[in-house]
Amino acid sequence: MKTRLFLLFVLTLSAGPALAQTPADIVEKPQWLAKPEGDDIVRYYPDIALDRSISGRVVLSCTISAKGRVTTCETLQETPWGLGFAEASIRVLIDKALFKPGKVNGKPVESTVRIPFSVQSPTPGARYVIYQPIYARAPTWEEVNAAWPKESDAPEATVVLRCSLRASGSLAACMSAGRAPDAFVGAAKRLTDKFEVRLSEDEAIKFANSDVLISLHFLNPASIEARTVSVKDPFWITTVKPEKVLSVFPAQAAEAGIKSGRGVADCLVAPDGKLTDCKVAREKPDGMGFGASAVAIAQLMQMNPWNTKGRPVVGARVKLPIDFNLADEAAQ
Repeated sequence: MKTRLFLLFVLTLSAGPALAQTPADIVEKPQWLAKPEGDDIVRYYPDIALDRSISGRVVLSCTISAKGRVTTCETLQETPWGLGFAEASIRVLIDKALFKPGKVNGKPVESTVRIPFSVQSPTPGARYVIYQPIYARAPTWEEVNAAWPKESDAPEATVVLRCSLRASGSLAACMSAGRAPDAFVGAAKRLTDKFEVRLSEDEAIKFANSDVLISLHFLNPASIEARTVSVKDPFWITTVKPEKVLSVFPAQAAEAGIKSGRGVADCLVAPDGKLTDCKVAREKPDGMGFGASAVAIAQLMQMNPWNTKGRPVVGARVKLPIDFNLADEAAQ
């Protein structure tokens, strides 16, 4: 029987850059008039997640009509990926949500909002569940392809595992949290020793024996997509503040009176998610040092070795564009 008493629905709203406007326009952002309630969420909640007390977090970009209804949504983030949380969230918003529409100069207009929310279904006494761990290491592209069940001719498959986290960061007692075929569940379990969650000493004490949810999206190794090593939807764990970007603004460009430029670094993703073997891919304007500055910035950045859609990033090459703008600094 599905338990409804412990559902907690948390929903916030931030306006996107959606309303067409000029600097002279008076713009009013959309506001909530009716939010989905707990019972509404239960009706759309993915059965497998509800039955196993699995919670989800979703970020959507939704179009709000001039009448205040949600018409379409794009998924920006879904954790855990592959259990249907995004689809369920979109359905309940279209059916139950109502907004005071956005306005330009007092006239209702179509607009776009960013809606981040989480749905929690805890069971009394349940252990802490980590939905988006940061990994010290994770399986590589080659290891994931090699784990594909040889007897399967499916184009793809998604497995969600629920594992116990050891203080060392390794995983144990992994069980399927979805309805994937047994062959793929076995393949996913064989990869679990390749994962290691990054934990500080304090975190190791706090989170030891917690549960970790891991999504693994397998692609048939015979497909072009599986053979093309690339990074999609990276989860950045170390980025660079704007002031650091300005601190490496190329001196030769500044001396020439150039206020802005772009450099693109081409880098290899290392096993820990750091960007290595960085080279200048291109720069604009040419010959002013923006490429070298982009490389310097890229080498400070780090992504999670496993992305939010259950795919590896280790071993891929990425092109990272970095914009430099002295005019922004002067305007502050």
